[in-house]
Amino acid sequence: MDAILLRKAQKGDDEAYVALFTPYEADLYRFIYTQCGNVEDTLDVLQEVAYRSFKYIHTVKEPTYFKTWLFRIAINASNDS
Repeated sequence: MDAILLRKAQKGDDEAYVALFTPYEADLYRFIYTQCGNVEDTLDVLQEVAYRSFKYIHTVKEPTYFKTWLFRIAINASNDS
């Protein structure tokens, strides 16, 4: 299922991207909050993660690593803020 959604998202399907991203949003929020320490920065970084992951989704090669890939983006975005 995730492999099909990933391929669709990589071809520009916005709904497929949302379906991939949404299940991890709460986990990402909690993780980013531990890095940032306040709600405003956390929401800013989460928005940046959503943007970067949408922009660079074509770089994901294996669907099984999608969550890991998202969290790597979250780490980098947290460090950038």
